[in-house]
Amino acid sequence: MAYNITLTGKNNKEAKQLLLKSVKIINKTGLDYWLEGGTLLGIYRENRLLPWDNDVDISMLFPGTQKINELIANLKKKGLRVRVRTFSKDCSPLNEGELKLIKIRKKHFFGLVKGNVCLEIFIKHTIDKNTYWQIGNKVKYVPSKFYKKLKTLSFENFRYKVPYDLEAYLSYRYGDWKTPQKNWNTFRDDKAIQ
Repeated sequence: MAYNITLTGKNNKEAKQLLLKSVKIINKTGLDYWLEGGTLLGIYRENRLLPWDNDVDISMLFPGTQKINELIANLKKKGLRVRVRTFSKDCSPLNEGELKLIKIRKKHFFGLVKGNVCLEIFIKHTIDKNTYWQIGNKVKYVPSKFYKKLKTLSFENFRYKVPYDLEAYLSYRYGDWKTPQKNWNTFRDDKAIQ
């Protein structure tokens, strides 16, 4: 999403800490997730967070309201700032009121100041053979097969979950994912746009 930062210097350190802390909480809650977007691409292709990226991205399939509420409570208990976004209107096949996104940030100065880096958890919804989500006003989808099986990828001495057929997934979303594209735009260039 559009944040006016880059993942360099202190922001890079904060992004890695936020990713690790959030994923440990997700794991403890018993939910599956996977690295997504520039976070996935940077870690897999370059073993780093992309310095020109502006946030950290992960995804999960909608696990049900009870599990989401448990996750949100656990994130807050660990001192993180959590904001939830739902679909404000129907955008076929996604429906108004369904969970769209969870935004997580660190808190500073007793919670009075939010951290610079935002971690976004995209909540994806499987309908028939495809899995859908929305970024901004763009509905995206990929074949559900990409999320049926996960594997792990080591980064900074921790194993993060990623789609099992990782290179096929990256090719589906980015085309030539091996060549860095600093001006790549999720609203224009993602091959998953409906």
